[in-house]
Amino acid sequence: MKTQHIIVMVLATVATIYIGTGVITRSAGVAGRIGRLVDQASAEAPQSEDDLTQLLSDLETTQAEEQEQEQERAAELERDPMVPKSSQRKTTTSSSTQSEPVKPAVPSVSVTAVIIDENPMAVLTTGGRSITVEEGDTVNGGLVVEIRGDGVVIRYEDKSRTYPYPSGK
Repeated sequence: MKTQHIIVMVLATVATIYIGTGVITRSAGVAGRIGRLVDQASAEAPQSEDDLTQLLSDLETTQAEEQEQEQERAAELERDPMVPKSSQRKTTTSSSTQSEPVKPAVPSVSVTAVIIDENPMAVLTTGGRSITVEEGDTVNGGLVVEIRGDGVVIRYEDKSRTYPYPSGK
């Protein structure tokens, strides 16, 4: 009876070790795939050098795939969860593809009225709204430099432009 008890304990220990080793080997990413390849190789021992070369090639491919998947998982963990994935893609531009910033077009302005007295004023229509301006005011990024009876002169960054009064002149 004592001998049977010892045999059962030894078999239980061996089974536990075998199952534990299998679980550990097969549950760890690369080790799991390598373990399956090793099991397959054990079952089908290579008959020639070509078989062995193919087996090694399969092993390297599996390792490369696992490394790529691990890098993707790491990148996913590093990603800011508050930013959509498409916004986080890295974009690279070479200096040859970068161009000068495009300057905005001179906005459409028309002179609706001009009042010439001690303090000249003009009524301009721009962007669908009417505004009253004096010399020194800014309009659409330009400086009103002169208000005359025949129009208004506005200086932008690159040049001055005269808007005639009455409009369409």
